[in-house]
Amino acid sequence: MAVLAIHDLSCYSKSSLTVVVPVLESLFVETAVLPTAILSTQTDGFDDIYVEDKSRAMAGILSRFASLGLHFDGIYSGFLGSAEQIGIVSGVIASSDALVLVDPVLGDNGELYQTVTEEMVMAMTRLVRKAGMITPNITESMLLTGIDDGLGRFGQRAIREQIDVLRSFGPQRGVITGIPLEAGGLGNAAWDGREIRLFQYEDQGVSYPGSGDLFASVLFGLAARGESFFGSVGHATAVSTYAVAESKREGRERRLGISLAPALREMRRRML
Repeated sequence: MAVLAIHDLSCYSKSSLTVVVPVLESLFVETAVLPTAILSTQTDGFDDIYVEDKSRAMAGILSRFASLGLHFDGIYSGFLGSAEQIGIVSGVIASSDALVLVDPVLGDNGELYQTVTEEMVMAMTRLVRKAGMITPNITESMLLTGIDDGLGRFGQRAIREQIDVLRSFGPQRGVITGIPLEAGGLGNAAWDGREIRLFQYEDQGVSYPGSGDLFASVLFGLAARGESFFGSVGHATAVSTYAVAESKREGRERRLGISLAPALREMRRRML
């Protein structure tokens, strides 16, 4: 089992590839990487960040991969820095029969991320149509579907409306993460070809960069191993919420990203 992870690399602080690779390798999934950008740190909480776009390098690396005849059983994309990069990933997916997870990194807390443009939102809407699985957070779901329910709490009808549109795009399986629920707390709403299930969890009152990467990586790794979809969502929810709780308990500075050691420990306890 070999997969290709297409994400940015923060040289300090835990997010994206510094989360994705150790999680997938811990699940015994051989992981190659295609960096979309190199950053001095992740962007949330740091000033004067060095960022180097890797669009040209992506094309060169993919050319060398092709010359080597490399085949990947899975493709997992996260942060993409431009519409051009979204197009590159679209081409990779189109030429492959792999399991594809697209994490459509666009925004959070009702707002676009600083580097995301409306052009990129439209391009990402096209990209998710080529995925077998998607993992938008609730803000990203609203951006993709065009159904803006605001930042209030969601009931069953509102969640189903979001999922119905996302499912109509084509992905057979997916999860909307971090949904504020009318019943209290937060939830991850998952669907497959037959049903929708809601995985509820406690609101810790704090979020850490990289926690979404952790969730999607556990889900993708287990799916790549052939585990059941809803069982994988349950494990991913439990591991990511445990890591947030432990990061908070440790008093970890938020901008350093999710504390990875507790997550790996919980993965070993649950799945390995």
